[in-house]
Amino acid sequence: MDRTQRDAARLATVAAVVSVGAAVVSVARRGKPEPAAPASELVGLIERVAEATSRAASVDDALRACVEQVCRWTGWPVGHVYFADAERMLPSRLWYLSDPARFARFREETERTAMQRGVGLPGRVLESGRAEWIVDVTADANFPRHVCAGLVGLRGGFSFPIPIAGEMFAVIECFSVDAVRPDDRLLEVASHIGSQLGRMLAGMQTEQALRESESRFRSVAESANDAIIAADSQGRIISFNPAAQRMFGFDGDTVAGQPLSFLMPERFRPMHDAGLKRVAERPDSSRIIGKTVEVVGLRADGAEFPIELSLSTWQTGGRRFFGGIIRDIASRKEAEDQARVLETAPDPIVKVDAARRIVLANARTEELFGYLRSELIGRPVEDLFAAHSSRRAADRFHAVGVDAGGDAPEQAVELIGVRKDGSEFPVDVTLSAARGADGIVVTSILRDVTERRRFESQLRHLADHDHLTALFNRRRFEEELAEYAAVRGRRGAVVLLDLDRFKYVNDFHGHTAGDEVVRMIGRALTGVLADTDVVARLGGDEFAVLLKGADRNEATRVADLILNTVRAQELAIGTLAVTTTASIGVVPFNDSGSGVDELLAGADMAMYAAKEAGGDRCHVFDHDDEHVADMQARLAWADRIRRALDEDRFVLYWQPIIELSTGAATHHELLLRMIGDDGEIIPPGAFIDTAERFGLIGEIDRWVVTRAIHLLADDNVEDGHRLEVNLSGKSVGDRELPELIEREIALTGIDPGRLVFEITETAAIANMDLARAFAERLTRLGCRFALDDFGAGFSSFYYLKHLPLDYLKIDGDFIRNLRGSPTDQLVVKSMVDIARGMGMKTIAEFVEDGETAAMLREMGVDYSQGYFHGRPQPVLEVAETL
Repeated sequence: MDRTQRDAARLATVAAVVSVGAAVVSVARRGKPEPAAPASELVGLIERVAEATSRAASVDDALRACVEQVCRWTGWPVGHVYFADAERMLPSRLWYLSDPARFARFREETERTAMQRGVGLPGRVLESGRAEWIVDVTADANFPRHVCAGLVGLRGGFSFPIPIAGEMFAVIECFSVDAVRPDDRLLEVASHIGSQLGRMLAGMQTEQALRESESRFRSVAESANDAIIAADSQGRIISFNPAAQRMFGFDGDTVAGQPLSFLMPERFRPMHDAGLKRVAERPDSSRIIGKTVEVVGLRADGAEFPIELSLSTWQTGGRRFFGGIIRDIASRKEAEDQARVLETAPDPIVKVDAARRIVLANARTEELFGYLRSELIGRPVEDLFAAHSSRRAADRFHAVGVDAGGDAPEQAVELIGVRKDGSEFPVDVTLSAARGADGIVVTSILRDVTERRRFESQLRHLADHDHLTALFNRRRFEEELAEYAAVRGRRGAVVLLDLDRFKYVNDFHGHTAGDEVVRMIGRALTGVLADTDVVARLGGDEFAVLLKGADRNEATRVADLILNTVRAQELAIGTLAVTTTASIGVVPFNDSGSGVDELLAGADMAMYAAKEAGGDRCHVFDHDDEHVADMQARLAWADRIRRALDEDRFVLYWQPIIELSTGAATHHELLLRMIGDDGEIIPPGAFIDTAERFGLIGEIDRWVVTRAIHLLADDNVEDGHRLEVNLSGKSVGDRELPELIEREIALTGIDPGRLVFEITETAAIANMDLARAFAERLTRLGCRFALDDFGAGFSSFYYLKHLPLDYLKIDGDFIRNLRGSPTDQLVVKSMVDIARGMGMKTIAEFVEDGETAAMLREMGVDYSQGYFHGRPQPVLEVAETL
């Protein structure tokens, strides 16, 4: 053993001394029937064994040294080592004999006697796993050598195990000439010696296995041209031959101890390490051992290159090792890739010499031009091009190759190719030149662009036409209108058509039916309009017509014709016949020089005026028209709302809700305000109706809900307080809103029970089934629901029946005059009874004085809200105060 190993052995000895010394003292205190050696002497035995075994050069030497030291210390004349072999113990030639001649007979019998589990001293130790003692072996029938022992004068005996990695490795037995009663302290010390020796032997076995492994590889690896690498069972490199150093650019010291995956790009390392682990655990079932695989290697300079790896594995001294033979296949792969690219290229590749004759053509050239390869080789390259392109082709090949001396940059040209059968087709030709052993060679890639040209034609059509109806699209219609209206003196009219209640066709019959209705209307329009008129689908269910040369009367007549035509259309869906009507806006123009945007905006406002009047009619734009003026105002408000959403110019206020039994604020209702262009605060009554009419309310509701959740998440609301969020009728039933709420709650981790969604009793809920599913989904999540303005409309009890509600908010009309109105008092008391009967809480709105609050408390109302408790305040200002 080298100096490092001896130092380690001595450290182990010190640890054992401390441990065993304590054990000896403990045994001594308990007392035994036979006097035992003092603790200091037992410690001396451990030191002697450790010192002797530390000088051993092999496993056998270490075992022999241990036997000798135990026998000399105890004064017992015979010691021997048995080795474990599955279910039995096999004798060895490792002995200590104080008198070899006297005990020769006992030695001979022992060396031919194997011990089964439980038999003799070694068999008993194998069975029990601990040290064993026999007072007199000559009197023990379970000691097979008792007769021979008696003949040579051996009587007492004890034996102790040498375990390695939890398994029995060997057993040491010692014999006395006297019958000796058991010495528990000696047995315990011997067991500790066996454990320490087992650990030392495990290290020696590992070193021996490594030396054998290194020796096996060294003789082959040093002179090999391929990289040869060896690794231990963990995949760590232990051998790296000179060829590997040249191939990877690392020296042996750099890679020593590194995992094999160190030689691969980082993206492959986890997969490689996992695979090697599987091989180590189940080498017989591995599919790569003994086979050659292609992987990617990594050089010291960071360059990646393809390698061929043959992996093998073997086992020595109970340890598994891996060996790999690696070959750099970069050159071979490059040649293979070039041949494969040429032969499998999707386009024809043709090489021509300085005389413009073909010297090489790939398989795709045969397919495209219809020639056999033998017919192509030696043929002038211009034969591949139509007569009107062949001269140009010859000039280009000549310019790239001869005139430029092989140094010309890559060039591209579009020509007309010709097949063997004479058919022509468009082809893109890319030319490049290179100087080779046989002079300049021009390489050409010829790409058939027939499909590309067809596709480009289709794209041009799609750029101008609607995909569903094949009518002009908005972009092309605006171009046609701009071109026509730009000429002064021309008159005409823009007709804008929007189908009435088209959304219900999609909702109840599906989008496929909706698409068919749109196609049906498109066909009907082209059937009744003149060829000179321009018809377009602007999007959705909106169509536009440019009536060239039409005055106001003619435009009105055509609009009425369109209305009648739309009414007459029917789409059969099963046994149903789907019909529809339209709202039409008309804008006549003459030489006033109106722009496209102005004309379309006027037609849009006139169309909305027709729709506001009930639909199925047309409205002619007039600057002095009250309907148009009103629509202009609505559109202006819609634009302001849209800009406020885009510029984040909405703010939240809140108003406290008081628990009447305690007088404490437990809820806050969130109230929306919009910031005007000049910074003024705009109340919701000014814009909510427009937002609902123009489909903006859903986006507003999503904005409010998101802010509410983040107010709770950012600790802007006192612990336990709830926020009430108003939802419009259109949002109740929105399939996307619950997903947003679930996602934001999961993201922030707030308590869903702190969110209360208010549904206004007068809100128009289009689909009660969807609304119920909406509310039940959020209720399962933990959110709560309140019915606002309870008693204000006719839907109160219908909502109570169909929606999972937690709170009823009594409409303020019943609260304002509560003190002086017996009728209001009776209604409120009835509402409280209904709510209690259904397990709900009540909230009174518009509470403006203390006497009303006291009366509500006496009537059993749970919560109160109004100016008496607090006016609405900006959320952030209040939050900062809190």
